Amino acid sequence: MPASTTDWGVERRARHRTRSPAGLGTHAAVLVITAVALLLPLMLGNRTPLTLTASQLVLASGALLAGILATLPLRGALPPPNRLWLAFGGVFTFYALLQVLPIPALAGAFGPYPEALWKHRDFSPRHWSPDIGATLRGWVAFVALFTIAWVARGMRSSQRNVLWLALAAMAVFQAIYGVTAHAAGADTIFGIWPRNNVDFVHGSFSNRNLFAAYLSLLWPLSVAVWWIREMPLLGRLPRELKFAGSLMTSVVIGAALFASASRLGSGAAVVGVAVGLLLWSRHRQVLRGGSVWPAYLALGAAVLAAAWYGLTPLAERLLATELEDSRFEIFLLMVNEFPARWYLHGIGLGGFEAAFKQIQPGDISGWYDYAHNDLLQWLVEMGLIGALLLLVVIAGLIRAAHLSTERVALYAGLAALALVSLGDFSWHIPATQVVLALFVGVLLQERSRDGRRRRRHPGGSAASPSTSAQQP
Repeated sequence: MPASTTDWGVERRARHRTRSPAGLGTHAAVLVITAVALLLPLMLGNRTPLTLTASQLVLASGALLAGILATLPLRGALPPPNRLWLAFGGVFTFYALLQVLPIPALAGAFGPYPEALWKHRDFSPRHWSPDIGATLRGWVAFVALFTIAWVARGMRSSQRNVLWLALAAMAVFQAIYGVTAHAAGADTIFGIWPRNNVDFVHGSFSNRNLFAAYLSLLWPLSVAVWWIREMPLLGRLPRELKFAGSLMTSVVIGAALFASASRLGSGAAVVGVAVGLLLWSRHRQVLRGGSVWPAYLALGAAVLAAAWYGLTPLAERLLATELEDSRFEIFLLMVNEFPARWYLHGIGLGGFEAAFKQIQPGDISGWYDYAHNDLLQWLVEMGLIGALLLLVVIAGLIRAAHLSTERVALYAGLAALALVSLGDFSWHIPATQVVLALFVGVLLQERSRDGRRRRRHPGGSAASPSTSAQQP
């Protein structure tokens, strides 16, 4: 073999090792994160303080263990987060710290307390946040998700493939379990928790909307795993089996999702699939002549299966939607009754419930710990600083944007959950949060320079950028 060819191969392998560290610690970290991502959906059969606390404990402890394993001084340890990541985490942590420190001046300037409370002779607010316990829990969740996103950003493609395959399997399990439990008339989830929505499919989740949002996030990925070339168990299957597998997966998930009769979740899933189809059509040249028609076929089959199983209840709920829906009422109350300054400085992470009780009218009963609008709740709790942090993440995603079969699915799922955030609280649910953190961490990986510039092969011919940049 010519020396130049050998040198080029050695250099390429060295670049690959530099970009994608792999070692015992990072492999163990990936396994821990995979276990956490699979366990959390099974813990939310009843949304109570106990189950939410337990699920957040699993999320935080798993992320801590994964972070420690990924930084062990072994071969292939992940480098620490760069300065931008550390600055992002530092700003968030400092802002949350200010919200829980017992400083009456901050409480008086920024706290969402009614005037009557200040006049009470036996009580004087001392904290910016009206619920410092919720603020601390929110900060712990942020640190856990930050760690998971950082580990995901440093994963090799082979490690990600195992993770994606596990998540796709969980999505299929949720769909099959939800449909079979509903068809069998089961009145409990795993024999532990009572089913709150016995007339609809909702898997192991307590709420059909949370179930539908979870499936809408993973539906595109569950189809894409069949077409990622290096996917374990699936990558070497004949093309005909991949068509059949992706079609059956889409049918099962789509039927369960639509049978949940979740208006927002089902609508967001369709939007997510549409985004995936659009990006896939732009990506077809990288697929080497592959057509987009299997995806259209999968979506059509899912709709037909859902129609056979129970699309009518979803249609009836969509037709019955009115502006008097409690979600719209809460949205209007937050816009009209919350002082504008709250949206500038924030009321404190996790402080929505305490603040909303001040304006909650008598005709809206119930326990509203979330605003049913994750974006609006984030803005009112974290103010302008929170908006800037969100823009930093969006800017990072745009800067690192490029297409591959894997990324098309992640972008599509993220688009679906972005829509869900406008009318629900799935972004606050640990089972969904961990998947979102994984998606964002991977999508923040920038394409290497070697993939963007023309490379000259040993024979002297130049490889085009599109060819050298092709990824599975």
